[in-house]
Amino acid sequence: MAKSLVNVSRRTVLKTMGVLGTAAVIGTGYTGRTEAKEHTAIKTAPHGKDGWHFSHCRMCMRGDCANMYRVENGVVVELKGNPKSENGKGTMCARGQALIQNLYNPYRVKAPMKRTNPKKGINEDPKWVEISWDEALGTTAKKLKEVRDKDPRRFIFQVGFGDMNYFCTYLFYFAAAYGTPNYLKSNGTLCALHYAADLVQGIFPVTVSDLTYAKYVITMGRHTGMSIGAANGGARGAVDAIVGKKTKFVVVDPRCSAEAGKGDWVPIKPGTDLPFLMAIAHTIMYEIKKYDAESLRWWTNSPYLINSHGDYFRGRDGKPQIYDLADKKVKSFDDKTLKTPDLEARVKVGGEQLTASFLLVKESLKTNTAEWAEKITTVPAERIRQIAKEFVENASIGETVELKDNSGKIKKFPLRTSSVICQRGTMGQKDGVGGDLMSKVVNMLVGSLDVPGGNVACARGPFLDPDADGVVAPKMEAICNEPVWPPQHIDLYEFFPHRHSIPALAYQVAMDPHKYGLEYEIDALLTVGGNPISSTTEPYMVAESISRIPFSATLAYNYDEMAHMSDILLPSHAILEKESVNCYESAFDVYQKDTMGLKMLMYRDPFPAVYDSRQSQDIIMDISERMGIISNFNDAINKMGVMIGEISIAFLDEKDYFDLDKRYSVREVWDRGVRKYFGSEHTMDSLNESGLIIQREAQGSCYNTGRYKKGEMRFPFYFSRLKASGDTLRKYFTAHRDKIYLPDWDMEDHLSYYEPTITWRPNKVNSVKKGDRYDLVSITYKTQYSPMRIGAVDQLPYLTETGEAFDPFYGTVSLNTETAKEKGLATGDTVVVESEYGKVSGRLYVTEILQPGVVGIAGSLGRLIKSAGHSGDKYLHYNQLTGNKISDFDPVAMGVTNTVPVRIYKQS
Repeated sequence: MAKSLVNVSRRTVLKTMGVLGTAAVIGTGYTGRTEAKEHTAIKTAPHGKDGWHFSHCRMCMRGDCANMYRVENGVVVELKGNPKSENGKGTMCARGQALIQNLYNPYRVKAPMKRTNPKKGINEDPKWVEISWDEALGTTAKKLKEVRDKDPRRFIFQVGFGDMNYFCTYLFYFAAAYGTPNYLKSNGTLCALHYAADLVQGIFPVTVSDLTYAKYVITMGRHTGMSIGAANGGARGAVDAIVGKKTKFVVVDPRCSAEAGKGDWVPIKPGTDLPFLMAIAHTIMYEIKKYDAESLRWWTNSPYLINSHGDYFRGRDGKPQIYDLADKKVKSFDDKTLKTPDLEARVKVGGEQLTASFLLVKESLKTNTAEWAEKITTVPAERIRQIAKEFVENASIGETVELKDNSGKIKKFPLRTSSVICQRGTMGQKDGVGGDLMSKVVNMLVGSLDVPGGNVACARGPFLDPDADGVVAPKMEAICNEPVWPPQHIDLYEFFPHRHSIPALAYQVAMDPHKYGLEYEIDALLTVGGNPISSTTEPYMVAESISRIPFSATLAYNYDEMAHMSDILLPSHAILEKESVNCYESAFDVYQKDTMGLKMLMYRDPFPAVYDSRQSQDIIMDISERMGIISNFNDAINKMGVMIGEISIAFLDEKDYFDLDKRYSVREVWDRGVRKYFGSEHTMDSLNESGLIIQREAQGSCYNTGRYKKGEMRFPFYFSRLKASGDTLRKYFTAHRDKIYLPDWDMEDHLSYYEPTITWRPNKVNSVKKGDRYDLVSITYKTQYSPMRIGAVDQLPYLTETGEAFDPFYGTVSLNTETAKEKGLATGDTVVVESEYGKVSGRLYVTEILQPGVVGIAGSLGRLIKSAGHSGDKYLHYNQLTGNKISDFDPVAMGVTNTVPVRIYKQS
């Protein structure tokens, strides 16, 4: 039987977590700094004993913050930031302080459970009965083995951010061991933001602003850290830069965020980021006429000659050609005699007209004036010109800085102190990839990619490599493999090779896979930390599809929507119960002086399980062992490396490979990874004593361009690889056109986005106007208390009650004052927000920090079921407003459009 809940009242827990006022609740990143200075020596208790224990946070997807928890009489009663942490400096945010309630949450799954009601549905009672671990694991392994023996493709292995400890350490292995192509990530549906970074800068997952030198940052569709309030150093870096007047933040966004309130807010119509950026590029090229020509010549493919087909013109050696102004000759891009690459060349070779890439990009922007953009974006033309002028003036074009690298060698770098950064709000549009690529073009005009002060890769090291053409080799989602017929992936990866995460489409296909060209059906589903019913579009369709899968098991922390639809629940630990490592060496918001070059491994000493739950990694290995595929599992680790962080993978030497037929503990796996990544003197045992491993890269080794001389590696200014992907897909679609079924899809429209120079196209979001049935546009954005559902933050009273008390946008609908007056609405009204896909209702809050015509709904809130907690189902569930039409997706990254045409009215 499950253990009984430890008798700790909510009042006691709230008191011990120290709710001392607004500053502590909001989590500015400074909370606890004074206390941190008082704890220079850390003395911890043995495992499971009273006293302080090392840990790190997982209450958002970042997992960057090292903390500590204190046990008293066998109960966790206090938390604090680890003062030795070089990014957090002893601080914690409000979500981190809620770890105690995450541990003692009464709505947890407390023992293995079996469904006894054969009918599945959102409104069906599963009629759970408690079973033993042996039965739960045995049933799951037996069902999965039967399916594997029949056809591995008939199985979906689904993961997500809900279990970040698993996501960052065991993400890939089970799907590889099983042999299924259907490895789905349920996270990121509304956050497909990786393609441009993968293509242009050869880095996954994102690029960030370098606040160690930045003077001027244009930030679009994103938070720099302040609006999330994480204690990982990002918020502190942004605050220090703004308050110290070192960096000017220009926030182009429909909503005035925290950093916009401290910087310079430029309100913009949702879904029009691309035309704004095109106008900035036009203004620089045609009006200001000042850009970093030296960088464009030697660090981009701008001088590469393009033929009439839009492809590189190649010489007899097969290499892209450049026109050299010095001696008026056409040469290979790596010719040692090349002196002055011509950016605006227009030459004939063998009767063929050739044009330099730069000139093609410039001409493609000729009509995209500030006046043109004003009509689309609502940003005044003169404001666009002012921003473009300030961007160039603050870029420090021509300046350099000398930095020491890891070897002690002094290197000279270009210093570029202006940058533009785009993320979710920009990419969550049909032209999202185009918008992000255009931001790269603007950065390249002033030479600010991967150099001090600019737009830099979130990870260091040998990630950035040139391909055979001397251009950055694409990584991850920018790679286009030759598609096969019939399609093998339930999410139709063959059709969409650059897709990020499209689980809703996968489950749409799963309801009738043969119609889409697949040769199999789905018989089994295993989920770790994923919840596509709640986190993606058309949730009721996804739930219906999952209900049809014959067998479904979930590693469940709580009774969420995914657990509700399962046959077997395998209870996984709360965050503090999980032994864990996580490597911080990449900022996902900004780099600043504390985080630049930081490589820090954090360890969590696990608190003894409160209920009959287990570590998710152990559960997966138990299933693998019972299925007889533990050798495949170990082989996958040997080949893929030991994950010790989301982007940190230790590739083992062959002598350290795991024996294929031996079952290892997760601690043994991580121990080999830690030794390889940080040095043989560092082990899991030593982490028990220290809690942290801290190493630093010298600043001169933090910029990936530092590994190359000019001309050795070039960023793509002209996106030839995107065009090549389109050419590959056109050939594929044409060959199989009669067999392809894709509802609401137009091949020509889809492929038109695979272009080497970016074009703006009207769509139903950026064309919304007064008089339309859906005459407003909805946006969603992160809130500090529930930026995502990781850690069950929407269940925990500390966060829900303080969110409601201190944040007027928490769980409400927000509307601009002018728009509210037009609609006859006022603060406190219960309103309905309706799109063509669904509707939600909630209490209205009228504000001046939204662009007129915009409906704002904050945070990852709202549940479709009541079993996840008393408060979850009372909040708005934004995803019910979003749709699953392929015509609404970004055709490249397949990101769902997360700004939706809506109407709003008072609930009757």
